[in-house]
Amino acid sequence: MDQLAGGQLAHVFASCDATLAKTPFAVELAARWVLAPDPVRRACGYGLIYEASKFPAKKAPTEAFFLGHIQRIAATIDDEPEQVRLAMATALMGIGKRSAVLNQAALKVARAVGPIAFTSASGQCEPFDVAKHLDNERLRKKLSENRQ
Repeated sequence: MDQLAGGQLAHVFASCDATLAKTPFAVELAARWVLAPDPVRRACGYGLIYEASKFPAKKAPTEAFFLGHIQRIAATIDDEPEQVRLAMATALMGIGKRSAVLNQAALKVARAVGPIAFTSASGQCEPFDVAKHLDNERLRKKLSENRQ
């Protein structure tokens, strides 16, 4: 799988609760892939981080792992191609839904980055606004309940 190139099957393997995301080495692979020179692999790495953000607490990476990726996203998102920017934004959204601490860190980056415009087949999609997904009453309530 480390030979992934081209991107045709990237989505199938690295996102949407797919096979690779369920393996015991998915988090380790994600950490390597986000540093890869290939943008397809980087996008897949961030897809895996999004999937890891949905893991239950006992299986999830540490908060420090996620904070490190929030910092990496903040430092590099502006220089990435559209496909990677969208994968980073999705990872940021997932991470920001895990805890109040991660929400505040992810929301700060999402606000700084702003909505991410992207090319769609229909040409009618609005830019992806991660901050909208991380700053709402329902999520605030969920995160405050999880603290108790």
